[in-house]
Amino acid sequence: MSFRTSAGRVNAVNGLNLTVRRRERVGIVGESGSGKSVTVQALLGLLDENAVVTGKAEFDGLDLLRATPKQMREIRGKGIGYIFQDPLSALDPVRTIGEQVTEALRIRGVGSREASRRSIDMLGRVGLKEPARRMEDYPHELSGGMRQRVMIAMALVAEPQLVIADEPTTALDVRIQAKVLDLLWELAEERELAVIFVTHDLGVLAGFAEGVTVMYSGRVMEQCSVDDMFAHSVHPYTLGLLDSVPRITGPVPDRLITIGGRPPAPQERIAGCPFHPRCRFRIDECATVLPEATIVGTHVSACHRAGWLNERTGSLA
Repeated sequence: MSFRTSAGRVNAVNGLNLTVRRRERVGIVGESGSGKSVTVQALLGLLDENAVVTGKAEFDGLDLLRATPKQMREIRGKGIGYIFQDPLSALDPVRTIGEQVTEALRIRGVGSREASRRSIDMLGRVGLKEPARRMEDYPHELSGGMRQRVMIAMALVAEPQLVIADEPTTALDVRIQAKVLDLLWELAEERELAVIFVTHDLGVLAGFAEGVTVMYSGRVMEQCSVDDMFAHSVHPYTLGLLDSVPRITGPVPDRLITIGGRPPAPQERIAGCPFHPRCRFRIDECATVLPEATIVGTHVSACHRAGWLNERTGSLA
């Protein structure tokens, strides 16, 4: 994936390979600018005309990148639901909650009364009190947690097969985060949904997803189960992310551990591994040769030292 800019073509995502099966919850994690959100937005054609997306993205046999506008209208909401990162900007400020939640049903021919009934039921399911009354409210009349619940209701009301949650807990406090995650988990289990969960918060990921794809500078660094990532990562970037998470047990450190340096800007071209300028385990080869994704134990890792890290920390395979 790349974007046309005044400075020329800028690459945003390169060589992404991801599979999500029915009833599976997969997380995509990485720092800001790693390509997480643009990846999932591209699946539903939500990027502007300057985006150039190549490859294939199959959903139930249909290549989303080559689907017609009519096919995409059928997919959005009914096949794939999308929970946006910032509900205040994603919701239309001049339309009521009821108008926006029922829209996915109305455009598919569901009658007004039935669409309202199903929308009120879904708003109640996601934990909004007095859902019938909330149908008449406008987004600015709701709190951040309530708006996020409305976004979840909008994504689920048409009963999709796949839900994409794009950092849905970023703007919420910890207590509301936990409620939103519990709700999404319960609904996914009840409806046998597949979920792609985009986040930069490893703690959130640990309690929700089964598999994880770690991205950096538009590339996949590591893919494995969430349990394997926490117990036995074989990529320096993932290890750096894990080290930066504060611990609630053991001695309190003088300062938090961070990954030195900064992620490269999309227009920067770095030879070799894009993470090598910040990597504590780098060798000379890292600065000149882009590592290929290889299978190491139960992981897929794009690192020249993945085998060494595997032997150093012990294998779970």
